[in-house]
Amino acid sequence: MAAKMVNCSKVVFKRLVAKNCRTFSSASDIHIHDPTDEPTKTQTVWPDHVLGPLGPQDKRFPMPGRVGPCVNTRKLSHMINLNQVTPPAFDPDNVLPKLPSQRHIDITEQFLTSLDEIDIDFIDRGAFYPGASDIVEYRAYKCPQLLRKEFKELFLDKNIMDGDLTVVTICLNTQNDMAMWSSDVEQEREELHEIFIQTAVCICQAFEDSGYWADFIDPSSGKPFKGPHTNHTLYETDDRYGKLGFQIDDLECCKLISHPVWGSHVYFGSLFTSAPRSHPLIMNLI
Repeated sequence: MAAKMVNCSKVVFKRLVAKNCRTFSSASDIHIHDPTDEPTKTQTVWPDHVLGPLGPQDKRFPMPGRVGPCVNTRKLSHMINLNQVTPPAFDPDNVLPKLPSQRHIDITEQFLTSLDEIDIDFIDRGAFYPGASDIVEYRAYKCPQLLRKEFKELFLDKNIMDGDLTVVTICLNTQNDMAMWSSDVEQEREELHEIFIQTAVCICQAFEDSGYWADFIDPSSGKPFKGPHTNHTLYETDDRYGKLGFQIDDLECCKLISHPVWGSHVYFGSLFTSAPRSHPLIMNLI
């Protein structure tokens, strides 16, 4: 009898323990799901400095690159109006090419503003021009630095940028008009070419005997007669001769050099020397 009572008490104790455990478990579950025990929600601070990129994304910036729409449209329109740039008015003068008259005005203004930079000392204002019946004319010019830069590629064996450089022009009066072409014009040019070559060789030899350098341009080739070969040329119709007082006319089909007195009745040649313009040899020529 005593043994049965002990066993019954054990069973009752186990049931009580199990009941208490179930009660504790139920109470625990109820406590977790109690909405009153949930923490109050706080405002999301983004970006989260603790979680970094693993933190929740701010829904205000849903697009890639953390871009979102502007909620304040008034502020947005105000910013757009402030940054708006008014396009410049269409000016046809800045788009269309200049008229020939305007180009002439611009070139004239550039020339007038650059007069101080141009060396015009080589121009002999008191020069004596030959008469219509004269046969030959010699003129000497002190070559300025502006022309030396354009002539230096012709004479590869001489540094013409340093020291004296004198340009001697030799003009032969022709019977025929060199602006026309005929067999008579061609024959006269050949005869005058031989005369010029012989004369220029003698003049160069006289300068060399005096200790100066001298060379001349062959009118038939446009290259130095005595110097080494060069790809640069200087024909009688070259625009650079216009800076020495000669007129270069463009006849569309060709160019023609014109003398101040003889016009197109002229055969032209040039000679270069390191002798100064005041040298007796040059003074005797002119």
